[in-house]
Amino acid sequence: MDFQAIAAQLEFLAWRDTQLAAISSQLEEALPALLDELAEQVESASVVNLVRSTIALKSSAEAIIQRWGADQLVKALGRAEADLDQTLLQLPGKVNLDNDVWEQVTKALPAIAGVGLIGASLAAIPTVISFATVSTSVLAFWGTSAISWPLFALGAAGIGVATLTGSQSLKFAKDKARQKLCLRLHREAGRQVFGIGEKPGARCMLSDIQAAIVQAGRNRIQGAI
Repeated sequence: MDFQAIAAQLEFLAWRDTQLAAISSQLEEALPALLDELAEQVESASVVNLVRSTIALKSSAEAIIQRWGADQLVKALGRAEADLDQTLLQLPGKVNLDNDVWEQVTKALPAIAGVGLIGASLAAIPTVISFATVSTSVLAFWGTSAISWPLFALGAAGIGVATLTGSQSLKFAKDKARQKLCLRLHREAGRQVFGIGEKPGARCMLSDIQAAIVQAGRNRIQGAI
């Protein structure tokens, strides 16, 4: 492998590292908006809906989290593809990477990133994934992230108990119950997005989006052979 080929490989690995860091920052910056939307769902729901229709509220909260994740995925895809195209364009035209070099490059992208959470997510992503085909359908591999029903139901039940209290403390009790339910939903969002509270190695939206980008990048590079 000549010097220029090694330099090209390093460029692609630098692209990968930049994308992984950018995705982490992106989700951290976008999380407050997700938490606000979840809180709004609880605040706008009537006591009757909170107590009797917890299934509907749970489904609504799940949909909000999944839609937010889809939006973050699309944003990350657009940035990663544009940056990779720039990396490819900046390569000297006289650099002719043979198949052996390309194989090393494309294997290195997911292999070196395949530690911890990203490794678990890579195993769940189709090897044929590419920037052109990745869409919100990729959320199919987020199917294990459903909100815990007991956790949610207990939060809603607290509001039901509040309705049985005396008239003087009714509003205070309901407000406290709503706050607890919001806190539960916020914790759930943290679990799904960043894996907070999960066992080491468990997948989350962060690792899934990072893995999807890495795999799509590998396939994009292979297509340039």
